[in-house]
Amino acid sequence: MEHIPQSVQPSTLAGISRLAKAIKKQDQITHLAALEIAAQRAGYQNYQHARHALNRDQAPLHGQLVHRIYLSAYWRDSSSKPRQSGLETIRIELPRPLAEFLKRHQIHRARNLEGFFLESKDHLEMRSNLDSQIRARELLQRAALSLQFIEATGLRPATNRLQRKPMDQLDDLPNVDHSSRWISPAGDWVFLDEPYSHATKDQYHSERVDWVASRGLHGAWPNWNGLYYPGNAHPHLTAANQTLLNQVISTVQALPPVIEGDWQQWPWISDGYTSQFISPAREASGNKRKPRAGTTYGWSKNAYQYQTIEGHGSVWKPDQSMTLGNHVAVSDELKRLCQSKLPITAYNKILEVRSELENWLFAEASRAGRDATDAEHDVYYGGESPAGYKTDMDRLAAMDRVRATLTTSYPDCKPRRDLLKSLATARALTQKSATR
Repeated sequence: MEHIPQSVQPSTLAGISRLAKAIKKQDQITHLAALEIAAQRAGYQNYQHARHALNRDQAPLHGQLVHRIYLSAYWRDSSSKPRQSGLETIRIELPRPLAEFLKRHQIHRARNLEGFFLESKDHLEMRSNLDSQIRARELLQRAALSLQFIEATGLRPATNRLQRKPMDQLDDLPNVDHSSRWISPAGDWVFLDEPYSHATKDQYHSERVDWVASRGLHGAWPNWNGLYYPGNAHPHLTAANQTLLNQVISTVQALPPVIEGDWQQWPWISDGYTSQFISPAREASGNKRKPRAGTTYGWSKNAYQYQTIEGHGSVWKPDQSMTLGNHVAVSDELKRLCQSKLPITAYNKILEVRSELENWLFAEASRAGRDATDAEHDVYYGGESPAGYKTDMDRLAAMDRVRATLTTSYPDCKPRRDLLKSLATARALTQKSATR
């Protein structure tokens, strides 16, 4: 194995990062630990010290050391008179581009980023409307803090069952609240929870310390404002790896303000509700933005758009109605199937069909110019649950009867095909289970 001379002293963040990769490979240590060593060889106290010093001294000369990331959210305040609305956007600057520290599939799993989607490689946009300008700014501020946390610590949100499983025990942590689960590049985990001040009182604090120690874990209250409710909740970190925990604590305690000053006075970019933010990366790509989901009207053969949700799109159903008698007959079959012993994935598909048909029933009443009656409200989820089917043959036959009724009651269209596809999946899973 090649030895790395101690005389190697990088003078840029990119150089520190390259040295860290070599140290990690040679010493078989975590990436965070290697960054600390590389930064110290470069003459800094730690990696955070190097980041701050090099970004401050070199960013004006070498723009590549600072990457701009934009966050935006729409808002509509119906409580004000006249009603107000708008689009809020903020720009933050981090040492790395977004794609280097957060993947598309990880976004909605991260604390404060659950409602965002990747609009372009330098722009995250919240999908749903928020109810006021102040709320939009508040949630964008928290999202900015989360991006800074992820980039600085190297942690990523846990995205699958295997990653989350070791942290399941932390659900029983005394006074646990507002938790989020994180994974290091090496696969070690860090559990962050952010309770209010009562959890830091002597009685509750000692209870937590004892609980953590009894399981061979390590915990700490860093001097840091956290992510959930900065300045009001109290972040607590728990990990099995003491070295990783110490590194994360050191990093978060050294974090500078993501933007200087009171977040309400940040340099917000405020625009009209019907506008769309065009980031530099979007503009440079030459690809125009599509209209915001749920703000345009489409067309589909034999179907109509019965519900529109801005930011999410439109919901469609067949343009004909099914008789109430057929709704009742189908609902009885679906209720009995839900009481049967189905594979869990098949059961979930039946639930999808049941829920969608209730939506269609209510939409059919609305299209007829009236509210759904009490009897209609009870069709799919009211009344007593009938007994489930006892044999696989009976379950499969019930699904076939549901399919036949839907096929004869609704015209061929995409919403009907989608519903029948869910039903077909449930049938295939049930049949597969029966042949084992």
